[in-house]
Amino acid sequence: MMGVPVYQQGDILFIDFNPSKGHEPAKRHPALVVSSTRVNYLTNLTLLAPITSRDNRFPLHVRIAPGNTVHGFVQVEALRALDLESRTGVERIGAVDDETLSAVLEAIGVLVGI
Repeated sequence: MMGVPVYQQGDILFIDFNPSKGHEPAKRHPALVVSSTRVNYLTNLTLLAPITSRDNRFPLHVRIAPGNTVHGFVQVEALRALDLESRTGVERIGAVDDETLSAVLEAIGVLVGI
């Protein structure tokens, strides 16, 4: 992955999710890097969770704690593995705090049954 930054778990990226289908996130949105930094380094895929500004009280949406770069809710149910090297316009805009990241990773565990 020469020339492409390796993003860290907990980074917030601004990324275009298109193409998308049905209920998948679409267009440019912030997203949280949830895959481990080591996995991001070793593979061409990075696991991301989109971030929405809407509070629809969905149980798998994790509120981002105040004081972070972005405000909103991490959509744990909408995880996407993306090849960031093949996408244009990927921009790191910050990172979440440890408490928010822990809550997201715990919700992912619930999602996948671990």
